[in-house]
Amino acid sequence: MVRFLLRFVRIARTFTPFLLLFLRDRRRFLIAGGSRTVSQSEHEQRARRLRDAMLALGPTFVKIGQVLSTRPDLVPQVYAEEFVTLQDAIPAGPYREMIPALAEDVGYHSYDDFDPEPIAGGSLAQVYLASYQGEQVVVKVRRPGIKDLIETDLRIIRRIIPLTLFLAPDRFSFSLRNMADDFERIILEELDFEREARMMEEIRENFAADENDTVTIPRVYRDVSSDRVLTMGYVEGTKVTDVKELEASGHDPENVAERVADAYFTMGLEHGVYHGDPHPGNLAVDDDGRIVFYDFGMSGRFTPAMQASVVNLYLAAVNRNVDAIIDELVALGALDPDADRAAVGRVLELVIEDLEGSDEVDWQQIIDVIVGMLREFPFRIPPDVMLVLRVGSIGEGVLRQLDPEFDILAAAQSFLREHGFLRRAARIKLAEARSDLETSLWALLRLPTKLERELDAREQERVETPRALVENQRRQTRSIGYAILAAGTLVASGLVVPVSRIYATVGIVVAFGFVVLFLRSSNRQPQ
Repeated sequence: MVRFLLRFVRIARTFTPFLLLFLRDRRRFLIAGGSRTVSQSEHEQRARRLRDAMLALGPTFVKIGQVLSTRPDLVPQVYAEEFVTLQDAIPAGPYREMIPALAEDVGYHSYDDFDPEPIAGGSLAQVYLASYQGEQVVVKVRRPGIKDLIETDLRIIRRIIPLTLFLAPDRFSFSLRNMADDFERIILEELDFEREARMMEEIRENFAADENDTVTIPRVYRDVSSDRVLTMGYVEGTKVTDVKELEASGHDPENVAERVADAYFTMGLEHGVYHGDPHPGNLAVDDDGRIVFYDFGMSGRFTPAMQASVVNLYLAAVNRNVDAIIDELVALGALDPDADRAAVGRVLELVIEDLEGSDEVDWQQIIDVIVGMLREFPFRIPPDVMLVLRVGSIGEGVLRQLDPEFDILAAAQSFLREHGFLRRAARIKLAEARSDLETSLWALLRLPTKLERELDAREQERVETPRALVENQRRQTRSIGYAILAAGTLVASGLVVPVSRIYATVGIVVAFGFVVLFLRSSNRQPQ
């Protein structure tokens, strides 16, 4: 409890000055007065100070800054750009602090050799070179005490969120309500090296099943791994953004860019499990030209439903179908189902017009424009979608270092077309249309029986009405019904031709039958 209170005081003392500044931007005297104008340079200075404050508070807030750098629905662009620099900017800790985890979890003497000098370090773990059973390996060790610290910080954040909701503008409430849970899940998953090992193995097996020899995923050594220690095969490669070294080794940077993009599209849209942190330190090219992926702490899953939504969203955007775009945003959890669809539709039409008027459109520009215009609505970026946006934003920057002309949107379109996703989506739409038409046809076929029952009921109610008049009314109603059925069935048959000629033929035959019944009913004389 003492630790919790001390940590709470430190966090509150760090962020209170920033909170007061932002509140004064809305009301000059906090509870009264109009808003005040803040210059771009002042926002940049605040962003740098806020970044330094997060760095000083340690791993939890470093991760929060990294998450916020990909959340343009919550923070202005100037702050997001500054938070991007929070790439695990934590100095390496002494090796002696790592020994307990190694000794307790996998046995310190399990390795043939272990270099105590870390080759990489982050806010959550440090990475070392070692040898195991004659093989060179990489050992990732979680920082001591980091889980307790993060869990304490998460408890504090959960206490602060209600206050944040009270003070924040209403348009942010939908995003903020979900962000705490989203962030907690993300950081706890990244702390779990068992999960990281499972994701690595699954991705490795997926590429192996495809017989894809353009990608290399390091092997996991399960017998010397735990939730705090992860031992992987050492795969040497040239940093993916070291263009001169790649060219000197005989690799074409433009071809490398294409293979990196293809690997990510394959992971996300075909395998459903993907590497989520494509910054330059996590991508390399080995001597055989294969793309090497490192560090799977940030990795995600794409369910079949999400994959379908992404493809449908792309198709809807291409066809400028605003209603379909809204449907897919709701399906992805990005837009509140209760949002004003008409208002959102008008905004999306402006977004499409804005993007079509641009000479050159890139991934980041699309995200900035869409999120900027949807800020006024109950709009948020779910964690899985956020990870995809992160992959797209960081990945696009990496790919353009390899090929300044690289167009990630054109590459996505090409992938969808070459792998049959567009044909698959079209087949699904046709199948849905066929199902709707089948339902309509059966409803039409059952309609005469329903009309007959309704007429019998009416006749029972009108026992005092002359019989001749009743028969005449029944004949007229039946004739009108058959006419409607004939016309409706003919229209449905015309619509169903592109889907199935068999259904169309059946529909025409049924329509002809209704015409015959109509003629017979019309010519029949009342008794």
